[in-house]
Amino acid sequence: TIKNKKQGLCKDKHCQVAVDTGTSLMAGPTDIVNALVDRLHVASDCSNFDTLPVLGFQLSDHILNLRAEEYVDRGEDGCSLALMTLDIPPPKGPLFIFGDPF
Repeated sequence: TIKNKKQGLCKDKHCQVAVDTGTSLMAGPTDIVNALVDRLHVASDCSNFDTLPVLGFQLSDHILNLRAEEYVDRGEDGCSLALMTLDIPPPKGPLFIFGDPF
């Protein structure tokens, strides 16, 4: 979800989730990560950091929300989405890995 509005990115894919707090980033299927990059518009110079929306992941009837501080890597060289691509085929995938931000 973005601002608690469903995006329909896993609608027909039956995405699964694994929690690994030993992983510093979150990871997900390439097509979904690319769609989130396009929809969130994280500016590489961090100019829109304070106005970035809440990013959520819906698990059953619950939404786990993250603030920009939790889903954006902000450093001396700028900002980037802390979500990397990871393509795991069925039956184990598509799979999201929830790392440190959770």
